[in-house]
Amino acid sequence: MIFASDLDSTLIYSSRHCKLIDEEKLIPVDFYNNCNSSFITKSMHDKLDHINESLLFIPVTTRSTEQYMRMKYFSDVIRPKYAIVANGGIILKNGKELKAWSDISSTKIKEVVSIVTMIKLCSFFLESDFVKSYKTCEDLFIYSIIDEDKLANTFLKGEIAMDYFKVLRNFCSKYNYSLSKQGKKVYIVPSCINKYDPINYIMKLENINTIIAAGDSLLDYPMIEHSNYGIVPLHGELLRDLPVKKLEDTVYITNTSGIFAGEEILDIVHEKFHETHDISQHKAISHIG
Repeated sequence: MIFASDLDSTLIYSSRHCKLIDEEKLIPVDFYNNCNSSFITKSMHDKLDHINESLLFIPVTTRSTEQYMRMKYFSDVIRPKYAIVANGGIILKNGKELKAWSDISSTKIKEVVSIVTMIKLCSFFLESDFVKSYKTCEDLFIYSIIDEDKLANTFLKGEIAMDYFKVLRNFCSKYNYSLSKQGKKVYIVPSCINKYDPINYIMKLENINTIIAAGDSLLDYPMIEHSNYGIVPLHGELLRDLPVKKLEDTVYITNTSGIFAGEEILDIVHEKFHETHDISQHKAISHIG
């Protein structure tokens, strides 16, 4: 069994989402700009450590390789066999880029409008006053940082419509690009670079056919949609922008938000693993009998 999970705002949380947790119960997982920037709880660490030993845990993130490797907690402590970075464009195996998959990603991205062209097409957004900066990640997609105060003022002044990002998402979809707004970050990603395809590739490599997937954003939807069992935090873009009716019966929505949802997700994975493991053992005993 595979447990594939988004990281930021699914398993790990920034300090502003940890204010209700006693600081002594937190473990820093990311160090950025001379301070600890993301955390999990100590109980989450114990659960994740057990899960990582019991099944194939795969971190799946929009972070670049460098941004992921910066989190020593994953590379040095948990040390998963695989990690998927750059929204699925790159697979790391034991910390090294899997060239065979990178070659597949390079081939796929040649079939859509180039990143350079997409930047030009989206210049009306990317060059807006409320966009602080934008970059490309591994030459695979575009991500921008929004000044949320300026954006709010732009909405209040009526300079852009309240459905601006919905319209922008529809615009991007005409070029086979997806758009995801996660707080102050906006991602514009080729639809062919998604989080499920590399998981499917690993499933074939490892001869595994069962997957639990967790994530909070629209970019996580492909892996949730194709999972045997999906978990979606109560907070986040996915529940906000995707009609609940599109989530199958096999998708569980947490009862809690923030870092407490992270705790709940790991509890569910632990429960599902043992449930499946016990059924498999029962079938094996019945077959022997």
